[in-house]
Amino acid sequence: MKKLVAILGISLVLCTNSLFANAYETTVSKKISSSFNEYFVGAKDVKWYTDDNQTFTAKFTLNSSKVTAYYREDGSLLATSRFLTGSQLPINVLTKLNKKYADCTVYSAVEYSADDVTVFYITMESKDSWITVKADKEGNARTTKKMKKA
Repeated sequence: MKKLVAILGISLVLCTNSLFANAYETTVSKKISSSFNEYFVGAKDVKWYTDDNQTFTAKFTLNSSKVTAYYREDGSLLATSRFLTGSQLPINVLTKLNKKYADCTVYSAVEYSADDVTVFYITMESKDSWITVKADKEGNARTTKKMKKA
């Protein structure tokens, strides 16, 4: 079990590093900064990254959650993502997950929002497997990946 958690953690770090392999820390225009400050009031520890000077990524903490926001060069917000605990999932998502995956518990969750669409990717753990589930705001969920535990 500890071995699998360690492998999952290392995989997450490697994936994150590869996504930002060419990205570098940067400063942003007043237009982007103003848009960000208006939208994410109270954001802390904000760091900006880019790899092409056309899209900009802000990584920060908001209300104890790790959040990432993606902006265009014109200051418009493209998308957001944030890490959640199981208890932070919307109640209708959580109740439907508990019903459909009764033998599993929520291990981690990420909320993605873009173009007024929000989806959740939830990693669930059962006695003998890890399951990744994609759910919408209404709680409609489907398994996207299943791995047996070693």
